[in-house]
Amino acid sequence: MNIYISEIKDFLKLDGLELVTDSRRERIKRYLKIESKAKCLTAGLLLRYICGVTNDSMLTTGENGKLYLKNSCLHFNISHSGEYVILATAVSEVGVDIEKVKPYSKSVAKRCFTPIELELLEQTNGSENFYRIWTAKESIMKSTGLGFSMLPPSSFCVLPFEQNPHYVAGRYWFLDWFDYNGSVICRALENLTLTEETRLVKITKNELIE
Repeated sequence: MNIYISEIKDFLKLDGLELVTDSRRERIKRYLKIESKAKCLTAGLLLRYICGVTNDSMLTTGENGKLYLKNSCLHFNISHSGEYVILATAVSEVGVDIEKVKPYSKSVAKRCFTPIELELLEQTNGSENFYRIWTAKESIMKSTGLGFSMLPPSSFCVLPFEQNPHYVAGRYWFLDWFDYNGSVICRALENLTLTEETRLVKITKNELIE
């Protein structure tokens, strides 16, 4: 169970565009900002390098719109924030989120967090804990494939910050947090194999376009 991470700055010139799937190339063309194009390209190159996705026929969409690999027991999920794109893999449902730590919006917290989570923000240095809570909620919602409308973030609590299972949407989720160069990463797994160690693995530009 690994989390792979790459920097978008290496792809601002869109090197490797010809290597991603047709639908992703079309999506990249529609973005106006070069940073958005680079994020989408990096995600596609990670999918190719880690999961072997070279064409659209290798992917399928689940009931709630979540992407899966066809004919494979490997699950994956992608997130991006700031300079980084990450891809998590697992043998069960997985969701991952990365967020750059910066001053947070109290109005967003009030709208999306439970009273217990809000109390924690008031009692501690809020910014880092805000993003630990936010990434946990995002990773669970992405694991389930449910969006904000079907699984509002204020409807479930991700405290305490422990790997112990959190019961959300009728299933148990195990959470892991990682710090990486000023960003917080959280990964949610439906099943946890205690013998498997999670690693953050940096993937270079050369590896992605070789």
